[in-house]
Amino acid sequence: MEFGWPLPKRISYLEELRKVDDPKKPKYPLVFQGERQFYSIHKVPIDLPKYRLANGRTQASQESFLSKNSTLYPPDFFERDEESVEAQRIQHDLLKELLGTNEKNIIKFFREKDQIEPLILTHTGFVVNGNRRLCTFRELLKEDENKYQRFQHIEVIILDNCEEKDIDELEARLQIDTDIRADYNWISEACMLRNRHTKHGYTIDRLASIYGKSNSQIEDILDTLHHVDMYLESQGKAKQYEVVNKQEFAFRQLKKSRNKIKDPDKKTVFTSIAYTLLSNPTESGRLWGAIPAVEDSLDRIITVLQDELDIVGNIETDDDINLLDDEQSELESLIIALSDKDNSERVIEVVDDVIREQKETEREIKNKKFVLSQINKANTALKNAIVGFGNETDTTGILPQLSELELSLGKLRELLLNHAGH
Repeated sequence: MEFGWPLPKRISYLEELRKVDDPKKPKYPLVFQGERQFYSIHKVPIDLPKYRLANGRTQASQESFLSKNSTLYPPDFFERDEESVEAQRIQHDLLKELLGTNEKNIIKFFREKDQIEPLILTHTGFVVNGNRRLCTFRELLKEDENKYQRFQHIEVIILDNCEEKDIDELEARLQIDTDIRADYNWISEACMLRNRHTKHGYTIDRLASIYGKSNSQIEDILDTLHHVDMYLESQGKAKQYEVVNKQEFAFRQLKKSRNKIKDPDKKTVFTSIAYTLLSNPTESGRLWGAIPAVEDSLDRIITVLQDELDIVGNIETDDDINLLDDEQSELESLIIALSDKDNSERVIEVVDDVIREQKETEREIKNKKFVLSQINKANTALKNAIVGFGNETDTTGILPQLSELELSLGKLRELLLNHAGH
């Protein structure tokens, strides 16, 4: 399999094709550089075109590949030489992973169908639109050259010489269409937008205009990608975006909930808990629902985790430095405890328990017997504690809890007396 002819041979072949203006040849309408134009459709050998390495659809895949192979390839591997045979081969492999499944399976589609639309090539033979189709045709020929010989020559149109920004804008308009083309997945779109913004110098305004989004939508996408990167780095999986491909709504909820929390230490605790949930998804996988529930019950979760996790003495302290108040010190210790992977299972258990209790409380609070029900539960729990008290009992923290219980009992009596007076 050849991944594109050498540059001089491609240019010479394409220039000769463009010289032939056969009125009998079908024309393909395309809005390009702000004008509706009609391009002649030509047939070229399938080995001629090269993949466009700046293709937005593969941006996330490229970054993930380079992260996993950082000792073998430089960070700018896909940018330094678009003619590179090795880069073209790896790009082909990355595109193969994007050929889809089920109803979006492009391989399955073209087993039965002929080419429907021409590929769009630059004047130098790089594919602006149709990279996945080109990959598909090459794979089918590799599978059975005789059966799929109809793809030995493929239909293309050839653009005039133009600037890179013209190509980016054309790709933006064409590649996010939906027909047999697969939709951009959220992470590929985010990586592509970031690349256009940081490396190509596109402003937020310009990106919004090109991709048909509002400025706030572009900013939201880039901010969400920032949170994805922070999470992956915390897991030792930097840029491995396939890990989070199905967790778009979870990250959107993480960002939304995190922004509601003002205290920086609590925000860090929340983020650590959310990362634990993301790396240990429930069977239902509905993290987008669990994450905002953590934010709603964060104070209670913090209290329970401080009791459940062994966080005393986990940080070194200096007797001469006592600038932090007690609550802040406890949270810093908790943050360190949350970073310990050995605590993940217990963290998840606590979060599940607290969220479940909160839901039960919300249901029961609507009941007139709610207060009595809660007192009965507390009474039962205390009786069980008495029964379970023994020589091996760890008494750490019990007295402070009893003091809080006494205060709560006093408050309840006060409320009850006031209620009776009415």
